[in-house]
Amino acid sequence: MAAPLVPAYQIARDARLPAPSTIKVKGLHATIQGPQDAWGRPDRPQPIAITAAVFLDAPFGASSSTDTVAGDTVHYGLLSKAILSILATASPIKSLRQLLDTTWVEMTGFDSRGQNIRATAGADQGQQQRPFLHFAQLRVLEITLHLPKATLLGDGVSLTVAGGFEPAAAAAAAAAVAGGDAALVKSVMRQSAVSLKIHGIRVPTLIGVNSNERLAKQVVIASVEVDRLEDDLDVYPELEQVVVKVMSDTSYETLEALGTHLTVAIAAHLRAKHTTPRDGSGWEITISLEKPVAVPLADAACVEMSTNTANVPN
Repeated sequence: MAAPLVPAYQIARDARLPAPSTIKVKGLHATIQGPQDAWGRPDRPQPIAITAAVFLDAPFGASSSTDTVAGDTVHYGLLSKAILSILATASPIKSLRQLLDTTWVEMTGFDSRGQNIRATAGADQGQQQRPFLHFAQLRVLEITLHLPKATLLGDGVSLTVAGGFEPAAAAAAAAAVAGGDAALVKSVMRQSAVSLKIHGIRVPTLIGVNSNERLAKQVVIASVEVDRLEDDLDVYPELEQVVVKVMSDTSYETLEALGTHLTVAIAAHLRAKHTTPRDGSGWEITISLEKPVAVPLADAACVEMSTNTANVPN
């Protein structure tokens, strides 16, 4: 059974993050083949950057007191090697979500929706293989796959999955009674979150209230994140096209009005092309709009807005 799908912020709230201890690998670079490129072509080699964060229930007691890599932490070198090994052997890969699912299963035994894939496969084979993160202290796992060359006008696209875990209490108790190590009992995934983000789309846009701004287009940088988007296929090329068209064709005076128009257009696109989230409560759309040249002494003027599509009129 799949774990409940929740917004990303709820994972952090329910898991009481920040956790007592966290291990992260940031921007691990590799090359993959399978997910669509910026033109929507599948199975083309392209760079990828992976970031993984492992949040644990307890502090680094033994590791800090003995100055060794003990059982209360995760060896970040081995974590990096495990991720690279997964990428190297994952084939064939049809989409970014499938690649993330494959990584998630190898890390936890669950897919990114919280279904215990390893247990089912182990039962079919008469044995259960142990995933990389196989211990009860796991509180939250978050993995981001970033394709920096997968947009035509932006800084790439990323897919992030976070899972909240709770200890398998009954199994841990049974292991302790049998004389085993309860700390090595895999946690149970109780909720999941998934979000797709297109980073830094640069579009010449007619925008502004000043008379000089009405004379010519200026670059506006848009970042769009859709939370609770569970599609198995690559949908980011179409989503980028929606954003670029709205920004190119409009002539608002304020970023607030442009952002609202973008929200309505993206909500309409999602309703027409994608399946509504499982619980029917809508997608969370977060939009950031920047004008780099609007304020001469500032890096940019920026407006951000977050809206649930359930609150956007059809």
